[in-house]
Amino acid sequence: MGEDYLYMPQKGEDLGERMRNGFIQTFAETFKRVILIGSDIPGLPLEFIEEAFTSLRDKDAVIGPSLDGGYYLIGFRDKTFSPKVFEGILWSTEKVFEETMKVLEKERLTVHTLPRWRDIDTIEDLKNLPGRSTNSKPDG
Repeated sequence: MGEDYLYMPQKGEDLGERMRNGFIQTFAETFKRVILIGSDIPGLPLEFIEEAFTSLRDKDAVIGPSLDGGYYLIGFRDKTFSPKVFEGILWSTEKVFEETMKVLEKERLTVHTLPRWRDIDTIEDLKNLPGRSTNSKPDG
């Protein structure tokens, strides 16, 4: 939301392909550090986003695990991006974060892990949303 951001349509058949293509397209625009944030993460603290970008100065990748076993944010530097991170993952399962971390390790990428946060996938997630402020921590 705003003029300081670049918005691009998603391209790809599944979530992994869309994310991979987003990184490829963005790095082709000569960006040096890119993070991708899920659209189901209302109330994500600005500090998490700042920490993600800052961590990419020293680390190859950054990831923010969600409470349901997935992740709400992933990012790379242009020189360390690996499309393999988005291949062979069983999306929308409680193993997404775990499987992604295995690929990052196999690719020998240094990774900064952000605090866990709740995404909004279920009615229960939605019920927990109203009580959360931008300074609160996710309930487990």
